[in-house]
Amino acid sequence: MKTIKTEKIIQKYIFIIALVVLAIINFDRLIGMVHVLWIAFSNIMFAAAFAYIVNIVMVRIEKGISKIKGPIIQKYKRVMSLFLSLTFIVLIIYTLIALVFPVITEAVNVLLINLPTYFVEIQSFLVNIFRNNQEITNVIESMEINWKELLENGIAFLGNGIGNVLGTTFNVITVVLGSVFNLLLVVIFSIYILLDKERFIGMYERIAKVYLKPIHKSRLDTTLQLIHQSFTAFIAGQSVEAVILGGLCAIGMFLLQLPYALMVGTLVGVFNIVPIVGAYVGGAIGVFMVFTVNPLSAVVFLVYLIVLQQIESNLIYPKVVGNSVGLPGIYVLASVMVFGSLAGVLGMFLGIPIVASLYKLGKRYLSYKERMVSNHEMAPTE
Repeated sequence: MKTIKTEKIIQKYIFIIALVVLAIINFDRLIGMVHVLWIAFSNIMFAAAFAYIVNIVMVRIEKGISKIKGPIIQKYKRVMSLFLSLTFIVLIIYTLIALVFPVITEAVNVLLINLPTYFVEIQSFLVNIFRNNQEITNVIESMEINWKELLENGIAFLGNGIGNVLGTTFNVITVVLGSVFNLLLVVIFSIYILLDKERFIGMYERIAKVYLKPIHKSRLDTTLQLIHQSFTAFIAGQSVEAVILGGLCAIGMFLLQLPYALMVGTLVGVFNIVPIVGAYVGGAIGVFMVFTVNPLSAVVFLVYLIVLQQIESNLIYPKVVGNSVGLPGIYVLASVMVFGSLAGVLGMFLGIPIVASLYKLGKRYLSYKERMVSNHEMAPTE
């Protein structure tokens, strides 16, 4: 009996090794197949990811609705909670766009109007610096820009670009309509998932019971639950961190009497949803907005943001997000660095909950092995 079991194990390992060898030999074809599968199933995966995020909000709303008595409310509580969740998300996106986009547009207009004045001020500043070198000052003073001609050339360049785009209007319209259609598909499919999520959970339970032993199913359930807790805690912690950084940025700008304090603080907080580097992107836009009002204020804001970002990246972020996902701060920073280098922004966003899940699973496994060793040592010997 043992010989048959050993032969099956050997055959299993030979089969796995053969698959690995075939994958290495046909690596290019394998990558091509993965790419084709990704294109085919990307909308479904995006819909599942969107449904997962919406579900975090929906579950909490549904719990609140469940406390309200009434047969009609209880019958349609899932539909109501889903509608309220989507409405909440749409309102947040709309508020952010309505708050920030007009200010950015205004900043661009102000910059275009004030460019000649800024050029003269910079020219005078450079002349004062190099006043002891007559040749350099002569070159600086002789510099002139025909702003009307520059603007006309810019408009002509844009016109040519628009003309080229119009030459391929059909392709542009096709791409835009395709993107909108895919977005609608993602939203509609995610709604179906959320409305009937018990069906998918039941399907998983049936398949797991058929193909997995009870102990393996129990371990898988525990692992999936732990991963879910890590991702949920990460999203919550990231949101709290964004509010903290955006609030500190806005308060500091108010105290320093810098323009667009609320808008820039909001922008920095929103971009901070992307771990570590997001605040720099929001800050760059903020510097531009402040620069259109006062270049010196932009320098002050830049210095303040760099100091704030250093405090946030090294103290606040690891503490807030690390505590929320149960991961030490050093591992949070390491996760962002490693996964960011591997997969860019997406890697930064997914790296922390993945490492947190692995960290918790590793701790549980280590505790289990320690208990096994302890029980073995305490067992009486003959």
